[in-house]
Amino acid sequence: MNEFVVSARNLSKWYGDVIGLNSLNIGLPRGITGIVGPNGAGKSTLFKLATGMIKPNKGSITVMGEDPWLNHDLMKRIGFCPDYDNLSDYSTGKRYLYQVGALHGSRNEELKQRVKKTARDVGARDFLNKDIDTYSQGMRQRLKLAGALLHDPDLLFLDEPLSGADPQARKDLIELIKDLHEEKEHDILVSSHVLSEIERMTSEIALLYKGRVIASGDISEVRGLIDKHPHNIVIDGVRKNALAKRLIDQNYVVSVGFEDNRRKMIVEVEKPDEFFQQIASLVNQTETEVFEMYSRDDNLQAVFDYLVGGGKR
Repeated sequence: MNEFVVSARNLSKWYGDVIGLNSLNIGLPRGITGIVGPNGAGKSTLFKLATGMIKPNKGSITVMGEDPWLNHDLMKRIGFCPDYDNLSDYSTGKRYLYQVGALHGSRNEELKQRVKKTARDVGARDFLNKDIDTYSQGMRQRLKLAGALLHDPDLLFLDEPLSGADPQARKDLIELIKDLHEEKEHDILVSSHVLSEIERMTSEIALLYKGRVIASGDISEVRGLIDKHPHNIVIDGVRKNALAKRLIDQNYVVSVGFEDNRRKMIVEVEKPDEFFQQIASLVNQTETEVFEMYSRDDNLQAVFDYLVGGGKR
């Protein structure tokens, strides 16, 4: 087995004047890898190239060591769950899976057993006989996932599989995706624009921005990038003046200000790790009552802005 399930070299794809991928170079390992980026970053373009749906304009891509373009044998080893809803409301879940199975060449008792097993694996048995137009978003995502798994592929491409699902459905789907690798031994590439959701599935990620990879590897390294860029910390509470005076004297604090009729204090820090290590002690010393505290910049878009801006705000 190759070291990487997907490898791209100088991979470019454009649609007229719109660039989908721009000289992308990456190797994605076995296991679960999260492809993370905002809308328009190139996640779906990468998946469509890897599944042979479109052809590169420049460069090359290999999947499990093979070129995916017009490679029908390779497609038998790949499962794809798209970011769009490809389900018919005028059908039941079971009928949909039987149609998908027939397209893969499965018939009769073999198909019946495959549908039964796959529905059980993704937790879809209870609603398989219901009309799809009665499904919640979480149920629709499970059915799409079942369709991608029906032919028992080696590699799964899951494009925004949590999109539109409610919090409980998201939690269940995350556990399901982890189980598909840990218990069923599928290699999985899963895309999202929410870093925290990917973080709950895997430690291996690649950050895409405007068609390029700007960081990849263990998620702890990416978290390190987050902690290096300046943060604006919001503190909501009472008796904040004494805390503000103490904070402005700290060498990791750039500025302290107020907004929302002084209800919220905004602290700009250059070393957020030091801030969070010391803030509890400072709050106790100044007898400040804190209702809420969070960083406006501890998010994926802030990391993208910081990285592509060369470390400047």
